[in-house]
Amino acid sequence: MSLAVQVHRIVKERKGQGEYIPSHTHPFFHCVYIIGGRGRVQIGEQTVDARRGLFLRIAPHVKHAIFGEDAMQSFDIKFSAQGSFLTQLNELPLAMPLDSYEQALIMDVFHLAVRGEAYAEALINTRMTELLLLLLRRETRVSASYTAPLNGSHAALYPALAYIEQHPDQMPPVSFLAELCGYTPSYFSTAFKQTFGCSPARYLHGKKVELARERMLTTDCTVSELADQAGMDPASFSRMFKKVTGISPSQYLHRVNSDVGINISPDSPYLPSGAFEIPKQG
Repeated sequence: MSLAVQVHRIVKERKGQGEYIPSHTHPFFHCVYIIGGRGRVQIGEQTVDARRGLFLRIAPHVKHAIFGEDAMQSFDIKFSAQGSFLTQLNELPLAMPLDSYEQALIMDVFHLAVRGEAYAEALINTRMTELLLLLLRRETRVSASYTAPLNGSHAALYPALAYIEQHPDQMPPVSFLAELCGYTPSYFSTAFKQTFGCSPARYLHGKKVELARERMLTTDCTVSELADQAGMDPASFSRMFKKVTGISPSQYLHRVNSDVGINISPDSPYLPSGAFEIPKQG
């Protein structure tokens, strides 16, 4: 089976009450992931109630229209697939809720697009391929989530992981996390890095940045508010954010606070001449 996926374009757009994208078709897949608010999506003869966390699959050449209701925000991912992979994707349900790992994949696709650094296109195509494969084998897949039951070395570290998840406004020292697990700080740090491939501090920073980026996408906020949520002063938070993502939080806010269309494949024959293929109306 050929697994070639080419993402052409990613759009982030907010649609309020009365705003809509009129009925149209594409010669490629158009998937919509709802990151906030509510709306309706007409796909062929069916109407889907679009809500947070729902992933919608619109096949090539199928008429569709998108209607905002309660400040709906979404990622629209336009991509092509080939051969038997295309056939299998056409058999997926029109609407699927994503689990935490699948959500992380699609969020990473958008964040890679926003940063636009070296190898972004290849990484985006890889992440999108993984997401689609996971959806295809959903009936047998076990979710890879830290909130699920853990075993082995993961289970021994779970008290520390749970504390980090439940206290996003704190910066607990390694000694405190180690004590939760019954380890010395040195042993805890070694076990953590062997299990997760990074230090406890890097994991903690990554979690805080993940929460900050999600809040940037779904609410109106300032860097100071994000820093307060992370339990940090703005300067320290900004340094941490830039170290993890490569850009400052103020730059990131500027890029995601408005409707944005990002071309992923410069060689795609499907890129629009304007900012958006079908401008929203209403």
